[in-house]
Amino acid sequence: MVDIDHFPCGCLITTRDQKILFSNKYFEEELGWNAKVLERASVHKVLTTASVAYCNSYIVPTVLKEGRCCESQLSVVDVTGARHPKVISVRRLPNGNFAWVFVEAEKRDKLFHELEATRLELQSEKEKLEQLSLTDALTGVANRRAFDDAARRIFADADRSGAAVAVLMMDIDNFKSINDAHGHEVGDEALLALSDVLKATCRAADTIARVGGDEFICILPNSSLEEAKLVCKRIHLALADRVTGVCKFTVSIGASWRPATSSRPFADILKLADMALYEAKKAGRNQTRIQEPRPSALQDPD
Repeated sequence: MVDIDHFPCGCLITTRDQKILFSNKYFEEELGWNAKVLERASVHKVLTTASVAYCNSYIVPTVLKEGRCCESQLSVVDVTGARHPKVISVRRLPNGNFAWVFVEAEKRDKLFHELEATRLELQSEKEKLEQLSLTDALTGVANRRAFDDAARRIFADADRSGAAVAVLMMDIDNFKSINDAHGHEVGDEALLALSDVLKATCRAADTIARVGGDEFICILPNSSLEEAKLVCKRIHLALADRVTGVCKFTVSIGASWRPATSSRPFADILKLADMALYEAKKAGRNQTRIQEPRPSALQDPD
């Protein structure tokens, strides 16, 4: 007859509701649990909190359904509360009781944590790459792809909530001349300076995007027309007050606004902002022009 009391691994016999009927010497000699303490206690007493949840959600249901559950990894605790990784196999005995066997799993546990660390590292790298795919490499603001996604989301939210949305379209005045006269490094400096001004001027909820060479668009959710005008004024003032860098520049801004009562699509509002930008340049640059939705321009859909 096999003497399971002196097996070099943990053995338990429990009822099907996990009350301990027998624990072998391993639990006392290796984990410090006295057999009298464990008798009629729940098997949960020797498991970590996470292992109890796994036991209840997977191991026990599997044994009840299939008669056994083999080679699952969990952790037991010794009498001091220290955690010990184990590989566990459980079988249902002919009388309905459960036989539990706990085998050492230090190497397997180390491998598991190494794999988990690798998985987390890969997930982090994936998230970084995803963020890079949505970010303009030079300025760090959203790129065209991220802008399109944000525009769809913001206008869908506004459709549901009835909130107003403002759109600002701008570019640097005479940007080609800056590049031709000073070189592309100075042109990049101007782009960075403008992006910094926009980040400092706009709210966290606003979307700032570089969608072309020197073309930027800002979407301002939950903004009135007066609030949008104030943002434009602050952008002009911030650029006028800028003293750092080797080149000063101005921007032309075209602004449009969809009131809370409108259901006009984003494409229409963007077109109005583009029209306003053209007007600002035609009027002499370094200024803001606004195209408000009105019956004479881009009718609201019925």
